[in-house]
Amino acid sequence: MTYWRFWRLSGAPFSSEYNHSVFLGASVEEAVARIEFLINNRRSVGILVGQSGVGKSSVLRYCHNHPPQSPQVPSVQISRASMMGMQSGELIHQLAVWLTGDSSIYGSAESWKTLCDYFRAASREGVQTVLLVDDTESSTTAAEGDLCRLMSMSFPLTIVFAVESHLVSKVSRSLIERVELQIDLPTWDFMQTAEFLLWSTQQLGRQEPIFTESAVRTIHERSGGVARKIIQLADLGLVAGAVSQARFIDSSCIEQVVFELPKSQAA
Repeated sequence: MTYWRFWRLSGAPFSSEYNHSVFLGASVEEAVARIEFLINNRRSVGILVGQSGVGKSSVLRYCHNHPPQSPQVPSVQISRASMMGMQSGELIHQLAVWLTGDSSIYGSAESWKTLCDYFRAASREGVQTVLLVDDTESSTTAAEGDLCRLMSMSFPLTIVFAVESHLVSKVSRSLIERVELQIDLPTWDFMQTAEFLLWSTQQLGRQEPIFTESAVRTIHERSGGVARKIIQLADLGLVAGAVSQARFIDSSCIEQVVFELPKSQAA
């Protein structure tokens, strides 16, 4: 029997196959609301800041999949991209292809001309384009230059780029100086951790809590409120509990999981 069937779940709650939904806890809701503010008011640039693992990519994915609808901005086109490993011209080309659907576009000059033509038409039609950019701190200088170029134009374009909090200083000042709103994504408090763990299992058919309050508190303390670590500890706790035929996951089960992790992860 698979571990999730032992817990009377319809799937593995933390696997990529079942975690397409985004948990809208308090901090995520606030971040989404601020991004929607930028879009609905046709602002140009926002920055999403948080430490590794707090859910910046999840926030961007949610906004990409749920574009805001408002009378002020009735038509929105949203694209999402990662800057990791991007070279010169790639972002411009990717955006041009996405906006026009024309995969035959070739070269930087043609890509840029296509974008200019698109945005002229979008401006006439009142369309607001949104570009959500992940992993900005991992981009090359040349790719950052492309992003700066987009920001410097009077396009009907809102850009929100995500950066790890301790690497903000590594991002080009040309990008930072154009930011109109900083959106901070903090680690979770105990209540948000508890709500997430209950929500994760309820999504898959089990209404009764699996994790005791002491287990939730241990998960929260050991993870430091970082979403990625919360998921890791909870998932391994479900496996360990299923192996031992436990009725619930308690604090001792989580402590055992922490003990068995590599020390760099358990810290």
